[in-house]
Amino acid sequence: MLKKVVYSLEGFEFIGVLATLAAGVIFFHYGAALDRLMGQENYHWRMFAVIVGIYARFIPYAIAFGALVVFGVSLRMRRRSKDALKQFVYGLRIFLAYCLLLIVFRVVNFYVPVLHPGIDDAVIQRIDAFIFGNQVSYLLQPMASHWLTDLLTGAYVSWFWLLFATIALMLVKRREAASEYLLATLLAFYVGYVCYVFVPVIGPGYTLHYAVQLGDIAPTFTLSRLQISRDCFPSLHTATTVLMVIYVARFARKWLLAYIPMAVLIIFATLYLRIHYGTDDLAGMLLAVLVSMVTPRLHGWWEVRRRMALPYKHDESQDIARLTT
Repeated sequence: MLKKVVYSLEGFEFIGVLATLAAGVIFFHYGAALDRLMGQENYHWRMFAVIVGIYARFIPYAIAFGALVVFGVSLRMRRRSKDALKQFVYGLRIFLAYCLLLIVFRVVNFYVPVLHPGIDDAVIQRIDAFIFGNQVSYLLQPMASHWLTDLLTGAYVSWFWLLFATIALMLVKRREAASEYLLATLLAFYVGYVCYVFVPVIGPGYTLHYAVQLGDIAPTFTLSRLQISRDCFPSLHTATTVLMVIYVARFARKWLLAYIPMAVLIIFATLYLRIHYGTDDLAGMLLAVLVSMVTPRLHGWWEVRRRMALPYKHDESQDIARLTT
């Protein structure tokens, strides 16, 4: 029974479950340590309540919206309601995988100070100075202007929508493409989260001083650095953006000319807005390249295991390919 449940999951779902279990172990095992660090009794449970509250409000509306979109598109294209239901269920599985991702992200953000006290910004700054001759954000400071700040802020925020637009684009091509892309993206995220623990970095916007202020979007939530996210190395904006370009080149090449300028703007925005060091972005690019090389084999291996474990399982990839053509 358990074997069937495990192998009914696609690769991107399976790594999400594993990461969530690991986050759960960290949450319970180090909860008391986090409480002591923050000087508040049951602090980790209040954090848990905040996360649950966010999802309790957000998830029902998101699912309802997704259902309306899928069934609306299906009606417009005159697809059968059964086909629309299959699409909705697969979309829901993708949505839940990203919900797990965000839960893991929140746990990592709160627990990094417990698992690795201190920050390593000084180390990254020295690497930047060695590679680029100075801090990249200092080199870009003469370019500062209101219109460029607005443009690059928009580009940085657009990353979120582009991430999901790329999933939709992969689904239009075929489910196998979407499944592999999802595995690559989530794998990059989870590897990045592990790096946050070993190399906690809060970014140049918090640690360097500038003659020209941008009014940038690097948010200072609190004066206590224990609560500032130590999530800069590697830059996952950069890693996932590079992955988008790689997978569009593989499966939807005619969109490449649209993706490349957007990718350049997003990556440049991470530096100009003083969110990341140059080394963060280089590490993100390297992570994307490595993940793009590993994922096809990992995805293929998992699919072979699924077919061996579930020999009578209907080939869902053919369903989605038929529905999206």
